Amino acid sequence: MTLGVWTLLLAGASLLQAAQSPATATLIPSATSSYSVNKTVFWVGAVFTFYLTAASLFLYLNVRRRKSLEKVLRMTEAKFRQLFNSAGDAIYIHDLQNHILEVNQAACDLMGFSRDQFLGLTLSQVDSAERIPGGYEPIEMLKQHGSARYETLHRTARGEFIPVEVSARAIDYDDRPAILSLVRDISERKSIELREKTRLQILEEMASGAPLEDLLSYIVRFVEQESPGALCSVLLTCESGEKLQLGAAPSLPDFYNQAVDGLRIKHGMGSCGTAAFLRERVIVADIDNHPFWKGFEPARRAGLLACWSEPVFSVNGELLGTFAIYYRSCRTPTAKELSLIESAAHMTSIAVGRVRSDESRLNLEMQMRQMQKIEAVGQLAAGLAHDFNNLLTPIFVYADIVKRSLSEDDPNRGKIKGIISSAGKAADLTKQLLSFGRKQILKKETLDLNEVIVSLYDLLQRTIRANIEIKTELAVDGAAVFADRGQLEQILVNLAVNAQDAIKGNGLIVVATQNVVIDPELAKLNPGMKSGPHVLLSFIDDGCGMPEEVLAHMFEPFYTTKPLGRGTGLGLATVYGIVKQHNGFIKALSEVGQGSSLLVYLPSVGGETGSASAPAPDPPEPSRSAGAQLILVVDDNELIREMAVELLESSGYRVLAADTPAKARELAQSHGDTVALLVTDVVMPEMSGPQLYEILVAAQPELPVLYISGYTFDLKLQGRGGGDRVNFLPKPFTSEQLLSGIQQALK
Repeated sequence: MTLGVWTLLLAGASLLQAAQSPATATLIPSATSSYSVNKTVFWVGAVFTFYLTAASLFLYLNVRRRKSLEKVLRMTEAKFRQLFNSAGDAIYIHDLQNHILEVNQAACDLMGFSRDQFLGLTLSQVDSAERIPGGYEPIEMLKQHGSARYETLHRTARGEFIPVEVSARAIDYDDRPAILSLVRDISERKSIELREKTRLQILEEMASGAPLEDLLSYIVRFVEQESPGALCSVLLTCESGEKLQLGAAPSLPDFYNQAVDGLRIKHGMGSCGTAAFLRERVIVADIDNHPFWKGFEPARRAGLLACWSEPVFSVNGELLGTFAIYYRSCRTPTAKELSLIESAAHMTSIAVGRVRSDESRLNLEMQMRQMQKIEAVGQLAAGLAHDFNNLLTPIFVYADIVKRSLSEDDPNRGKIKGIISSAGKAADLTKQLLSFGRKQILKKETLDLNEVIVSLYDLLQRTIRANIEIKTELAVDGAAVFADRGQLEQILVNLAVNAQDAIKGNGLIVVATQNVVIDPELAKLNPGMKSGPHVLLSFIDDGCGMPEEVLAHMFEPFYTTKPLGRGTGLGLATVYGIVKQHNGFIKALSEVGQGSSLLVYLPSVGGETGSASAPAPDPPEPSRSAGAQLILVVDDNELIREMAVELLESSGYRVLAADTPAKARELAQSHGDTVALLVTDVVMPEMSGPQLYEILVAAQPELPVLYISGYTFDLKLQGRGGGDRVNFLPKPFTSEQLLSGIQQALK
């Protein structure tokens, strides 16, 4: 009880005592009046004492209540401050003039200011209002709606801008209107949104056909923006899969990019070469003291001290390259930075995969168009060769007839030899055209390609210049193919001559064989290639190489890059035709200055390989006493028909000539069994030569036939009636060859 209360109680007690004292009684004249006065004084003192006591008690309780309320208020304020400061998001309280009145600890942590520094600022010094699209108008929004929600950028004590989301509400603070703002850091969300936006932009660029280098540069710049101080690069695997080549690194010095372009995929070859080799992330926090970077001076010249490399894979798990982040300080990645490099590698995979898919599709379309063009040219070349052979045949025969009519000392005999020699060169040219058009006759057998190469090796070495070495690398288990030996030898000679012409000075040609299996995926990527077991014949030279525009036309007939007079342009075209007629596939790989590789895939066969057939015996001398044998000649070409009739009649044969199969049937029917031999062209109007023979041999089973043609159009002459009585003589032919063929057929 307080001192004031005790004082009041003592005062009341004193009054009561005074009313009962003798001194007081002497002042009262009578007993009645004394009793009355004492009673009055007593009650006055009692009432006074009561009220004084009540007042004192009220005062005491009020003081105690006030102290209790102050204590509660202090506790509430402490709890509020504790909750205020423990909030995860930053909280600002500012007046309508933007003076900051209060902030919590999260605001101080987020912005880097102390509380005292914060309370000396205005919101406009923190909020970068001019960087908000549409302007900064939270006060106007609050006046209209009582609350506002918006995104803006806040400047930290370090001067950096961070994106924040603000939820503001009008409140009363210290008896005046104020605004409470809940501020949330949305850097991570914005980063994710930016990544997604960048990914969509890259996809849009892919759809628009942007070059791969541009797409990779977009990804690199995005990562560099997301991680200040980062310098990024993308290295892509080369076609052989042995090296990494520069894809994009716009922020790194040129000398450094040149140094890493062609980096080997091998353990210990920096962060990127090792990451590609191990197929896993490699973190090097200190380049100067790491064994992977020992002795790599370009990194030190560029001031690079840390490198994190992430391998890039396709959806099928194929290694596409690496994505690397460099820093000019020693450091290890944070969880956010690891997520960033993983995202960058993923976007790189999408970009490379999409572009290579498009390139593959365009390449296939180009290959298909090129193959169709070559097929069309082949058909044209074969047709021209066929017609040209029809023209050459009379030249040969009539020249032979004239030559035989001249004496050995006749001066015109040399001129006739010149005509025959020129016709022979023309015949060789048409033979090459027929090879390209795949219309020549083949004599296929099971051969060991290794044996063909070994037996032809000396000839090849003598054919090319002495300063060029030919080296062979042959399959140890043999290389069995079903092929025409002469055609294989022509492939080898043509490829050797082609390789020689690509080499200036000393050089090397490697001829190799290998047994391979072509899978369906590889076959799909190369139009015309068939899956299954094959023998691969490789012709590799270290010559000047070829640019892409030459590769696109190298198998076309008469296309040549050689000077005038040094090539016909039929060498590789002939090889192409021979390979195709053997159901094979040919492909060229070359780069300027890097040499060339001609790859020939021929279907392999099992079983024992045989040696080449014995050379055909020399044709017998034509007989001058053929007797009265009757020969039916059928050809729609008048020159051929007249030439044959004249030659056969001069050789003692009787001849029936027909320009159509129908006329030939009439002549055969009218002469019955007297026709000893049918000599017919293969391709004619109405019906083919084999169809005509089938009709005639049905009436005369023992009738032999001699087909004459520039090509067979894949007609299987053997077995179409007549059995071993079927013979073939290719155009152009000489008079001796025709007479020899007739004698052989009449046996």
